[in-house]
Amino acid sequence: MKSWDVIMIGTVAAGAILLAVNAWAQPADGMPGDRLVVPLPDLSHLSDADAQQLTRELAQMNVITSECPGFEVSDPEWQLMNGTTDALTDRLGIDPVVYDREYFRPAFSLLDDPASCGQLGPQVPQLIARLEQMGGSTQPVTPDLSPAQDQPETAAQSGDQPPAE
Repeated sequence: MKSWDVIMIGTVAAGAILLAVNAWAQPADGMPGDRLVVPLPDLSHLSDADAQQLTRELAQMNVITSECPGFEVSDPEWQLMNGTTDALTDRLGIDPVVYDREYFRPAFSLLDDPASCGQLGPQVPQLIARLEQMGGSTQPVTPDLSPAQDQPETAAQSGDQPPAE
């Protein structure tokens, strides 16, 4: 087998893998069987400074709820917090490296103070309530994938066959 043949086989195999991964990837709106989906708050009214501050608070609460016993959150609450963080970082144009450096690492450094869990942990329910007041929710939603009820049934769906000619 020539080198060129090996390269072409590898390229075709890599392309097939990419297609398969894209076919299995979750769309942004989520699908049943995939991750939990909750409605996110409307962030359009926030100034950039307020959006940055909320991003900072969410990073801190993410660390507190992950690292401090007794301050864990439910899966829907976690998704509300992290989905909002994703929306904020997207809106602000913050890439993962900048988020880690400017938001998550400083939030994680709060744990250097043993009193942080006790001081910040009780603020978690208030932050979740604030996100809900902004239009978010901890009630999971699943997009309806069933056929629309008001669409007329086709002959193939009803089992009827068109008249033979």
